[in-house]
Amino acid sequence: MKRILIIMLIFQFFNSYAQEVNIDYCNLKYEIDTVGLSKTGILRLNITNNELVKLKISDEFSEVRIQPINVEKFEKNLNQFDKIPKSIIDVNCLNCFGKFKNVKPNTTISYSININDSKFFKEILTQAKATYRFNIWFDTIDMIKYSKSKKCFSRSFTSDKIIYKKN
Repeated sequence: MKRILIIMLIFQFFNSYAQEVNIDYCNLKYEIDTVGLSKTGILRLNITNNELVKLKISDEFSEVRIQPINVEKFEKNLNQFDKIPKSIIDVNCLNCFGKFKNVKPNTTISYSININDSKFFKEILTQAKATYRFNIWFDTIDMIKYSKSKKCFSRSFTSDKIIYKKN
């Protein structure tokens, strides 16, 4: 009985002092630039800080944080795109982001990403001289570092459908 009373008191103590922290999404704008993607394999991800305060945003974007999803390959003989069954590959990467820098309000940070070097794109877009259609999923969950002025996090971003002609 005494043991139960002690456990209840400990539980009540921690329950009284526990604070529920509600952290919202950061107000960010994502844009993807795929001009020249089929020729170079390089795309640009632009993230604009639409908050009223500076945010600490990573100055690097690792290739393991980007994956093609909803991939379809164009079949010339059928004159249509056929879906390629592939799911998102789960990645745990603790140091995939570089240093964090302060990004002022209404300022954009850009990342240049070569999908030809990405192991996830190599695994899925396997056939040379083929045309693919897909969305790109950007895992941006750890892009923001909390600061005293703002505690928020970034949601992941999925692009619109992209057509990519692999050489």
